[in-house]
Amino acid sequence: MRKLKSFALLTAMALAVTACSGSKQDVEQAPEQTLYSIGQNYLQEGDYSQAIRYLTAVNNRFPGSSYSEQVQLNLIYAYYKSQDYTETLVTVDRFIQRFPNSRHLDYALYMAGLTNSALGDNFFQDFFGVDRATRENTSIKTAFANFQTLVQHFPNSPYTPDALARMAYIKASLARHELDIAKFYFKRDAYVATANRVVSMLKLYPDTQATLDALPLMKESYERMNLKQLADQTARIIAANEGKKFDEPEKPKEPDLKAPSAVQ
Repeated sequence: MRKLKSFALLTAMALAVTACSGSKQDVEQAPEQTLYSIGQNYLQEGDYSQAIRYLTAVNNRFPGSSYSEQVQLNLIYAYYKSQDYTETLVTVDRFIQRFPNSRHLDYALYMAGLTNSALGDNFFQDFFGVDRATRENTSIKTAFANFQTLVQHFPNSPYTPDALARMAYIKASLARHELDIAKFYFKRDAYVATANRVVSMLKLYPDTQATLDALPLMKESYERMNLKQLADQTARIIAANEGKKFDEPEKPKEPDLKAPSAVQ
């Protein structure tokens, strides 16, 4: 697992942070420890743009720094909190490439999953009650893969329980997306496409309500194609699941995040 593909002092330092004017010259000339401490201070205050500025300076000016791993962890967090999701994913990828043996790979994968989930979100869809499952879902599929990798390789991670909850929510969402596509095909008399879509749902999302709801579409599609044996097999599956209901998972809340410490 330690190779994954590409897929954040004392009185004197506190005074240095306070006295910093934030000018371009400060960033270009300040020593490594000062830049890092200023960036940490901004991070704790929730000023993510300034935190990114100083932590990036540490990363660029002191690439072999003893702070390098922590800087990357903090940048992942700061970019995510500032909703710069592209840079979050770039930084996650850089972290995995630079620190393939880090004990915080689970955090990197978790943040990748959260970021890809966020890319699949849309405020206006939430506001107007539009079901996101009916929209384009590449990012949400990638989020599922991120969480799945986390769960498989780090089953004891503190991030795993939340990742599992998010996977359940994503799976139900993807299944509803497939059901909408199956309905679309059925309305257009595309019975082969309808049946194939539901077969795929049975393989990928067997434990979702949307898949149960899709079974009658498959049965009727086989009937329309005069495929009696397949229609009868589907009827038996429907009968075996009569009365069964799968709860729709609630959308997980935004987690209470902070960057982990790279200090051993």
